[in-house]
Amino acid sequence: MLMHIDEMQARLDALVTALDGQDAGAIIAASEALATAVILFRGAPIPVGREARARVLIGDVLKQLEAAAIRVNVLKDWTRQRIDRNHALRGMAPRGAALTY
Repeated sequence: MLMHIDEMQARLDALVTALDGQDAGAIIAASEALATAVILFRGAPIPVGREARARVLIGDVLKQLEAAAIRVNVLKDWTRQRIDRNHALRGMAPRGAALTY
């Protein structure tokens, strides 16, 4: 299970890097790789005596997930602003706020 947590951490790091690079293809690939890592993690047993270490690692992964979610929201907001500016240039009303994750 600890190996699976390390794998999830690596996949999360790749996702955050892709989000920071604003590369749609890399974001999709990193998201799919993370989904696979999460599926493998869910089926992994926690070794006896390693529960405390697992809790710490899971806490680290959750923090990284929060960082990725913040980046997604920032990119969503920037995209919404661009769309609204394009609507304004065309003399159209904005369509409203985008969904927040």
